[in-house]
Amino acid sequence: MTTEAPTEGTAAAEPPDPARLAALTPEERRQSLDRYVRDEIGRLLGIAADRVDTTGRTMYSLGIGSIAGLELQCRLEAALHVTVDLQRLLRANSAAELIDCLAGQLGPDSAHQRSAVPA
Repeated sequence: MTTEAPTEGTAAAEPPDPARLAALTPEERRQSLDRYVRDEIGRLLGIAADRVDTTGRTMYSLGIGSIAGLELQCRLEAALHVTVDLQRLLRANSAAELIDCLAGQLGPDSAHQRSAVPA
């Protein structure tokens, strides 16, 4: 019987630089944020980043409850210099919704508006 070693306690994912993100195309920005958010969620949940389902499950069904959500909010805000609304993060239909919102907030036209709030 083999077990997968959890990723909890491993080194933190290297956050993408917000200035570099703004210089990317929208698709490149989204891909960069997708990798980073998957790494962070995986780290919080103790699973490999490639096992994080970003499209088919709500944040809650992924295992992001209030404590993990607060931790994710703090990590994203500190690394990306955005404001993430915790209640909306917790109610997001998917991690992809959060990623899309972050990608929009970190684009070149949003330099003055840094609030990541999924609808």
